[in-house]
Amino acid sequence: MKGGGQVRYVRNLTEQLVRLGHEVIIGCKPGSILVDTAKHTGAEVIDSFVFRGGLRLGSWVSDVLTMSGALRKFRPDVIHANGSQDHWISAMTNRLMGSPFPVIRTRHNTYPVAVSFPNRILNKNWTTLQIVVCDIVRKKLAVHDCFDGNRLITIHNGVDAGIFAPRITVREEARREFGYEPHHLVVGIVARLVPAKGHAILFRAVQPLIKEFPFLRILVLGEGILRMELESLVKELDVGDTVHFAGYRTDMERVIQAVDIGVQPSIDCDTSSFSLKELMACGVPVIASNYGGLPEILTDGEEGFIVAAGQVEPLREAIQRLVQDPDLRRRMGEAGRNRVLQEFTVECFAERTLEAYEKALQIHRDQHPGVLSDDLA
Repeated sequence: MKGGGQVRYVRNLTEQLVRLGHEVIIGCKPGSILVDTAKHTGAEVIDSFVFRGGLRLGSWVSDVLTMSGALRKFRPDVIHANGSQDHWISAMTNRLMGSPFPVIRTRHNTYPVAVSFPNRILNKNWTTLQIVVCDIVRKKLAVHDCFDGNRLITIHNGVDAGIFAPRITVREEARREFGYEPHHLVVGIVARLVPAKGHAILFRAVQPLIKEFPFLRILVLGEGILRMELESLVKELDVGDTVHFAGYRTDMERVIQAVDIGVQPSIDCDTSSFSLKELMACGVPVIASNYGGLPEILTDGEEGFIVAAGQVEPLREAIQRLVQDPDLRRRMGEAGRNRVLQEFTVECFAERTLEAYEKALQIHRDQHPGVLSDDLA
């Protein structure tokens, strides 16, 4: 992964926990981008896990042995899993060792969880606490047969509002890089080029607007499997001259400064969008669909607009309103940055996660009285 949502989550959390004086050990595959995170932050890293999905006995045995060795060596206060495979390995190993540690899982997406006996055991019996990155998913899981609603909490992802902040000089440089003139108004989307993110809806929405407002430009930041299909679509819609596919960037805090209006028209698998919050932190007004956890990030009519997912016309109308009203763009942009500063900084995110760790420790003590990690051989 090139810094996808889960990777960014782990990276941000690691940086903040280390900054606050905590010791972090990252478990990952060899060659993972998280190895660089460990080097950057000073965290420990164990990069010998296989973490292969499916029932592969050899891989599971290898990972359980690696995990048990790491737990005996480091004796952590908590185990924090972020995906399906590391969740299973962590929880199973902990159980085989007598459950000496609390196990926490963060759920990052809207994918449904199958109702099954193994999932019930994993989530209700082997997992102490689950963090969900948006409230709508937490509420669904709270009534799910495989979860205990009392052991689910919502913590939205956080962004670095010091790095992601309005900077006039950087904005001018970024716009020059993409060939934008001062009079151009740039609509930007920051997302992987996959069906879930709704790029095609955006392109269809702006098609008639570009004819009405020839100064409009569309900046697409991200890479993915739909690249060729989307490039063909913009040619078919006759908007290719105004759409720039900039690909994957490692300097997102700089290039999004070129954007005047941020758009997130997701139709699937979007919970606590990093990119939406980063645009807001940079003072950019945003338009988001009402899918998943996106409506929890902004209030319709205040930091931007919320529109119906998968529908072209509402998105077009929202873009048009912001194109025609520079003062509204300014007010919404300022409100968006304030919202991030109040609710969605990495500092808030880390503090809430530490509170979740404390809660997990208390639950674990209540569930397993007399079981101590110090008793491990």
